[in-house]
Amino acid sequence: MRKSLLIVALGFLFIAQAYSQEKKPIFTLDNLHLNTRADFTVDYNMGNDTISPSSDHGFAGKYLVVALDGTIGSKFSYHLRQRLNTPNIGFANTFFQGTDWAYLNWNFTDNLFLSAGKQVVAIGGWEYDSNPIDIYYGTEFWNQVCCYEVGASLNYVTNSGKHHLLLQVCNSPFINAAMQSIYSYNLMWYGDFGHFKTSYSANMIEYTQGKFINYISLGNKLMFDGVEMYLDVLNRASFEQEHFFGQDITAIFGIGVDIGKKWIVFAKAGYDYNQAQLPNTDPYDFYVEPGTKVDFESVGFEFYPMESRNLRLHLCGSHTSIDGASKFQANLGLTWKVDLLHAIKK
Repeated sequence: MRKSLLIVALGFLFIAQAYSQEKKPIFTLDNLHLNTRADFTVDYNMGNDTISPSSDHGFAGKYLVVALDGTIGSKFSYHLRQRLNTPNIGFANTFFQGTDWAYLNWNFTDNLFLSAGKQVVAIGGWEYDSNPIDIYYGTEFWNQVCCYEVGASLNYVTNSGKHHLLLQVCNSPFINAAMQSIYSYNLMWYGDFGHFKTSYSANMIEYTQGKFINYISLGNKLMFDGVEMYLDVLNRASFEQEHFFGQDITAIFGIGVDIGKKWIVFAKAGYDYNQAQLPNTDPYDFYVEPGTKVDFESVGFEFYPMESRNLRLHLCGSHTSIDGASKFQANLGLTWKVDLLHAIKK
């Protein structure tokens, strides 16, 4: 039934576009992709004084995702990304919880637009902004955060397109029931200074009514010919804790280097730390819990056999340290992207 509804919706869009071949179409479908990734993973846990070493391995389908974008008239655009195979995300076991985003943009002017629907919670940082299908190892924060919620944002883009400011109000990512009346208030800035780019945010997020965890996220990226690196620093704090800065943080550094046209070599390191309060107390931070101290390092490569880069093979490994125990992981995977719109036009 769910897949049938999706097929019917896509069929409607194709019919509307085909019907208006000789006129300017009311509906356009500009992008329709199917993205898939499958991995073989090996985990080896070294343990500590109380944990014996153990090894686990196996194949898994990681992602099966449909993404589509288009326009409605001259003032509106629509955007949808739907996960077809992932376990449902969030508090409700519904099809909509597997929807990353489904929103409309209403362009008031060339610079100002309103966005409404299910969308990305506007939290800064380049790891956070990455497509999950491109993340092989993530920080504790990235692994736990629920980053898609229903809400609205007012957006301003400069004439050059290099700076994007948005003010967003949406459901709190900490909701565990419908109509819970807790919200997230987010201010975001994307900046482009040529080689240097920013993804900065300030956020007030209710974890229960009237109580907030506050984020200051600074995502910094440097880009040169064939080299891309970023440094994210995320500070989390409640108004109730003694020290606002440096007690509950996540930091991530990543670098990727193009070698020729078919290879990318990359490395990444992440650190999650929460000493803002004692362990086993009611947390302010629901994602990186009190007493957490986790760090990881990973290296690997990507190989693109096709010029379009729609097919990707990756191999990488990581080391993670959690409370004195070490975990090693190796990951071999294949990702492919099918341009369904191009295939249909052909």
